[in-house]
Amino acid sequence: MVLALLAEAPAHGWALVRALRPGGEVGRVWSSSRPLVYRALDTLEKKHVICSARSEQSSTGPVRRVFRPTATGLRALELWLDAPVEHVRDMRSELMVKLLVHDRSQTSPEALLDAQAAVLASLEEVALDQALGATGFDRTLALWRLSSTREARRFVEDLRGGGSRAAIVYRPIGVVHSAYSSLPGMPLQPAADEIGGARVLVDPPYRRALADLDGFSHVWVIAHLHRVVDWTPLVLPFLGDDTERGVFATRSPRRPNPVSISLARILNVGRSSVELEGLDLLDGTPVLDLKPHVPLFDGATSVKSGWFEGRAERIATIRTDRRFAGDPLAGGAAARD
Repeated sequence: MVLALLAEAPAHGWALVRALRPGGEVGRVWSSSRPLVYRALDTLEKKHVICSARSEQSSTGPVRRVFRPTATGLRALELWLDAPVEHVRDMRSELMVKLLVHDRSQTSPEALLDAQAAVLASLEEVALDQALGATGFDRTLALWRLSSTREARRFVEDLRGGGSRAAIVYRPIGVVHSAYSSLPGMPLQPAADEIGGARVLVDPPYRRALADLDGFSHVWVIAHLHRVVDWTPLVLPFLGDDTERGVFATRSPRRPNPVSISLARILNVGRSSVELEGLDLLDGTPVLDLKPHVPLFDGATSVKSGWFEGRAERIATIRTDRRFAGDPLAGGAAARD
């Protein structure tokens, strides 16, 4: 941070101390004591990252040396500004101060945020693996790390998007209870479900919204595939051959936003839940919304099925495996082709 301030304008040590006091524009993000500031100046000068620009006479003390960055220092600063932090715990300090420097120097933080998003995606995958494999208090700690990593990732995505392209936050309205506790063996689509007997348990704040749903035979269940960690633009679908397909032309769960839609038959609507038949979702899947199926609205005419032509008929004979699982330890995501 001392180097960054000197890149803005040459300064002597006392001016830097004032800038880094707690509560100031810089100090509110990254503050430092007087001894540490002067130690930083000494270290930077020995490494030829800064050098003396001139001397200034002080009315209250000895002559002050004014420092400026060298060409080596400016290159080092540029590299540091675009380098992501490696730990979530450092985001409040190091990442924030890098963003502050970008803002003060009117340079784009795009490269920094892109790199940071990639690091956090990897950290989230590791944290998820640890949470799924832990027990007892180790699981509590692992879930805390996973939650912290996901919130940090959301923060970075908000910064990358901004406005209407910022990250969007939804809260589940309920959870799925089904016979499918792990990914292998699940049906590809609701039409291939041979077990049935699933239930969506709705959280208390949303239970009054179930009124009048019993007048419909089918309902769209919109869910978040919570086991999916990342996405790929091309996937090898279950009903295909050895040809990779664009994920938007498949029903794969590994999507930019792992949201699923399932059309299920309504068996019963209670005060707090909906009993369903033909639901292809894992037990514990968060539900985002329920919408009634209306044939006049939901039916399409002159339809084409793309590469599914001649393959969709095999849906009842194929079950899922781990190819789209978000983790190697447990059930993975609700599988779709």
